[in-house]
Amino acid sequence: MSIEQSEGGETQTAPVVTARSQVDITQQTTTPTATTKPQRAKNPKRVAAGKLVAERTRMAREQQKKAATEASNIIANNKAKATTAPPTEGGEKNSGISTT
Repeated sequence: MSIEQSEGGETQTAPVVTARSQVDITQQTTTPTATTKPQRAKNPKRVAAGKLVAERTRMAREQQKKAATEASNIIANNKAKATTAPPTEGGEKNSGISTT
């Protein structure tokens, strides 16, 4: 008799096992304790120098931001003056240098 037929003439099908329904029964081997390296001693002079460099770059970045905002304000003021100022009569600006 095959799996599909039993003594009573009833048909039974075998359970279908696919690759997705199988469970991985293998265990991952790990060490019970962490294997980290001991922390090495840091050179305090090098740490201090790094902090000074970081502070200098931060200060320089802040100065650049301030200079950029001042420059944009100056440019905006010059554009505002140029649009509100009446044009000169000759169409040319006097440079203050006389050619006579």
